[in-house]
Amino acid sequence: MNQHTTKAHAVRMLPLLITALYGGGAWADSKGTVLEEVIVTAQKREQKLQDVPISITAISGAQLESRGIEGNSSLTGLAPNLIMNKSSGSSLISVPAIRGSALNQPAIYVDPSVGMYVDGVYIAKSQGNMFDLLDLERVEVLRGPQGTLFGRNTLAGAVSFVSRKPSGQWSGAVSLDVGNYGRHVERVSLDFPKVGITSLNIAMRNEQADGWMGNANGKALGGTDRQAFRLAANFDISPSFKVDYAYDHTDISETSQPATLYRAYGTAGNLVTLGNQLVGAGNAFGLPAYVTAGNYLINAQAAIAPYASQERPDSIAIDSGHENYQRLKINGNALTAAYAVNDSNTLKYIGSFRTMDYSDRIELDGTPTVLISTGRNTYLKSYSNEFQWVGNTERLNYVAGLYFYREDGATTGGQMIALSPPPGNTKYVNYRTTDNAKAIYGQLDYKATDALTLTAGIRRTTEERGNTSGQFGSAGYRGPITSTLVPWSSASASWSATTPTLAATYKFNDGLTLYGRMAKGFRSGVFSAEATTVLGVTTPADPERGTTYEIGFKSAFADGRAQLNGAVFVTKTTDMQLGRQVPGTTASLTVNAGKATVKGLELEGTFLVADGWKVQVGYGYLDGKFDEYLGFPLNVATAAAAGVTPTTLIDTADNRAFPYAPKQSFNILVDGRLAKTAWGMLRGIVDYTYIDSFYINSSNISLTAPNAGQGLLASLNHLPAQGLLNARLLLTDVPIGGPGSASVSLWVKNLTDSKKPINLIDFSYFTDATWTPPRTYGVSVSYKW
Repeated sequence: MNQHTTKAHAVRMLPLLITALYGGGAWADSKGTVLEEVIVTAQKREQKLQDVPISITAISGAQLESRGIEGNSSLTGLAPNLIMNKSSGSSLISVPAIRGSALNQPAIYVDPSVGMYVDGVYIAKSQGNMFDLLDLERVEVLRGPQGTLFGRNTLAGAVSFVSRKPSGQWSGAVSLDVGNYGRHVERVSLDFPKVGITSLNIAMRNEQADGWMGNANGKALGGTDRQAFRLAANFDISPSFKVDYAYDHTDISETSQPATLYRAYGTAGNLVTLGNQLVGAGNAFGLPAYVTAGNYLINAQAAIAPYASQERPDSIAIDSGHENYQRLKINGNALTAAYAVNDSNTLKYIGSFRTMDYSDRIELDGTPTVLISTGRNTYLKSYSNEFQWVGNTERLNYVAGLYFYREDGATTGGQMIALSPPPGNTKYVNYRTTDNAKAIYGQLDYKATDALTLTAGIRRTTEERGNTSGQFGSAGYRGPITSTLVPWSSASASWSATTPTLAATYKFNDGLTLYGRMAKGFRSGVFSAEATTVLGVTTPADPERGTTYEIGFKSAFADGRAQLNGAVFVTKTTDMQLGRQVPGTTASLTVNAGKATVKGLELEGTFLVADGWKVQVGYGYLDGKFDEYLGFPLNVATAAAAGVTPTTLIDTADNRAFPYAPKQSFNILVDGRLAKTAWGMLRGIVDYTYIDSFYINSSNISLTAPNAGQGLLASLNHLPAQGLLNARLLLTDVPIGGPGSASVSLWVKNLTDSKKPINLIDFSYFTDATWTPPRTYGVSVSYKW
């Protein structure tokens, strides 16, 4: 079935879905049962979700708890066209993608295209952002550019986590989870009675588990050892002046996510291919070291081949001299002050200071043979100050703001490559990156008629980024420096961007609203801090820019027991930040090499199909293609025959696979009351998420095409489709005495024990993979009062 047929089929299914759910007689008989009204703050003020002219998903804290979601690592597929992947090697680094916009680069000098926010505070990097969050009230997933109200690095959208504020009343919750692989999780959340002007809440979490993949040469991999603490305080200084403060701390020290050998070959062949090249070069130039390295690799091919598996293995045997771990410490401070000038105007300040200390050591080939391993130590601190003015008149809502952001981070990284017998060679890649951004923004919503609301907003951002990089070599694994590969080099650059939003919303009646929206966004400019030349680390790529045109509807029907929302969109991206290999070297630079168009469809529905039974569905469709992709030719002979030199850029767009854009994704949740008993209410929850196959990088569809560009082969960098099934059986409101009630649940994640990869790295001569964790199950007990 081609993509046009698939899309047409999806569109034809929409009326059938509505008919089946609305007209099929499956609705609850109880007229008093309606869907809960959802309030969001996607436009910096409280609004009903159904009134916001944005494609947005909101997941309540109660649903997060019942589905066992405590951070962003489990959000994939829960909103249409959302992927929250884990980076290869480290489960603490994310690869976030919304509507096909992603960048699979874990380094801190690169910014994601999806903005992450906790209580309005920007979480700067993908590195170290896969941590658990405590006491969440809800999660909002905003799809499409959010450049006006959220600013830089929301080119694809934003994910906003909203924490629960202190209640000012004595209450709390304690819980314990016990599961397979020795997993246990303890949680405590306490709200203290209000004393004077102060309300206080504290929350703590401890999680530990054994590794889920055996390792014959050391500790099992994939283990968990995490502690988190959060303190939240609210100060009612006066009826019109309130201050909120929150401190969060995370401490993680555990074995790393397993990386295993997926294929004993890659785009360029296998280790024998590389070994023969080195032997030939050594013979040609009389260099014995090349011959020795070549022979080592030729022998290594036979040694690693038995470990290759395209299905998740039960155990591996990594290099016995290597320790795999990942560690993370986060300290976050956030202060929000709100002053109500009058009933219609509020002034707000949001300030933050966060530090992140991250380190890892990852053996990437997953075999006893010494081939390649990496490690990094990163320290990052960030500051932000935001001033908002939010107000309204009879027909006008408005928000205006000033935003200031600073960050300063440094990474010391090492990559050990064994192109000779152990101990091999180590390359140290060290850099410091700084950023200073400022913005002014405003947005108006004008109610032109009782039905029609017009929205206009604009943001002006200026940004200055600096980079200092140096690379050094050593003989042996993490040995002393013996050579300078790239001398310390520094550079800075500044950019400005204007990101407007225009929207129109027409409310036909209480059950149907249509909207149209145009929005622009951009991703920050970047220095290629890990490039292997001075020119590479001092030449920046300009910001990547995107414009989205979107038409959507939001509907409610069946006497408030059903909602169905949808949107179709087209996103045009220019100045795409893409990796380009320098001819004759292994160096890769991030440059503005491309343009792209992504078209898509999103549907979400929530239905009370019977008394006590709710069904939620979400569907996403994506069609992404490059309009331009400028790169150097891969086939030198073919290029020469066409009169093109190897250093002349060619357009490789129609031979490039578009990454992180699965054609279809789907999620369904069924939450039903099974029985009411003297011991409490028995509920069952089943959710299934399906993500179609997709490419993980912008690789060549064919290596023999006339316009094949330097890079990898798409068919070897393609993740298979995957479906994940989770289930939970809950007994809630159990009366066991005391001021509250208890609940008990039996749960299982990845019920079918899917064994498919979630990420790949094609090293040209072999390929590694990271995997969906195996089936996990357990019991949870909690008490709330």
